[in-house]
Amino acid sequence: MTGQFQSAGGETVSKAPRLLDARWALRRALLGILILTVGIGAMAWLTHASIDPTLEAVAAQSTP
Repeated sequence: MTGQFQSAGGETVSKAPRLLDARWALRRALLGILILTVGIGAMAWLTHASIDPTLEAVAAQSTP
C-alpha cells in the first residue's frame, strides 16, 4: 500500500511501503521466546505445586 503525498513544489511523491527488516523480526522472535518461557515456567510451577507430598510418604509406608 503506497501513499501519495503532495510536495511543496506541487509534485506528487510516492512513499515506498515499509518492508519488514531484521530488527522487527528479532524483536518479534524475542517477544515470542519470552512469552513461551513464561508460559512453560508457569505450567511447570503449577504442575509442581499440584503434587501432594503426603501421598508419596503414604505410598512409601504401605509397601513392604
